[in-house]
Amino acid sequence: MCNGKLQKTKLKFKKIKQYTLNMLSVKHQKRIAIAGCFRSGTNYTKTLLETNFHCQVKNDLFGWKHGFIPIITKGSSLDHTVSFDAGVFVTKNPFSFLVSLFNYFESVDKNIQAEKEFSQFIASKIIIRDSGQINSPSLRFSSPIELWNMMNWNYLSSPNFTHISYEALLENPETYINQIAKQINIVKKKGPLKFPTKQVKRMKDNHKFVILEEYESTQSFNKSSYQDHQYMNRYTLSDIELILERLDDELVQQLGYTDLINFLVKK
Repeated sequence: MCNGKLQKTKLKFKKIKQYTLNMLSVKHQKRIAIAGCFRSGTNYTKTLLETNFHCQVKNDLFGWKHGFIPIITKGSSLDHTVSFDAGVFVTKNPFSFLVSLFNYFESVDKNIQAEKEFSQFIASKIIIRDSGQINSPSLRFSSPIELWNMMNWNYLSSPNFTHISYEALLENPETYINQIAKQINIVKKKGPLKFPTKQVKRMKDNHKFVILEEYESTQSFNKSSYQDHQYMNRYTLSDIELILERLDDELVQQLGYTDLINFLVKK
């Protein structure tokens, strides 16, 4: 048998084994809602949780995962139809987020309307929508900075959602993901924790992945570029001053980013 066929056979049996284990542990399976801004690490978080814990992470329980968590009144039909055991929202620090969002906008350019030059991009109006819907409503913000402020304030204000920091996931993954699991009351699967070594795929709720290899793309993942804060090379001094002026300091503090931002801008 050639190496390619052998590898496919191994993955097939690995998938069957993991699927069987999942079915045997279905009583532990929890339904987790996830939310976060574009490019904040929601797919990475979904991968870590589903491959290591007995849970299903759902993108669209409240509609679009990159949209706002709605205010659901008792008389609303959503009050009876939206069911989940816990919620999480994922953030990147604003400097990392803005560069990731711009890079996505440059490479994909299908669900964001904004300025094409980086310094103008971070300072000017941005409109986003769900590209999965032909007639998707859109969300308009005065700038991507205000998008970061408004979306994360909304997520943080929900008592049913636990904050996950993308930076903490990369810096201390084993300890941090176990802390999160304890907070949202999900049970760990048997065996050592598994972490992606490649970029993960963009996922929808109808994707039924079982093993880590199915979540991963073929693209390499440069973890050190985040940990070394290489994204700061994109910014001019004027860019940094503008961002600091427009950021919500109270939100930054509540999300635990004050010390990191002070370090990044060398205050």
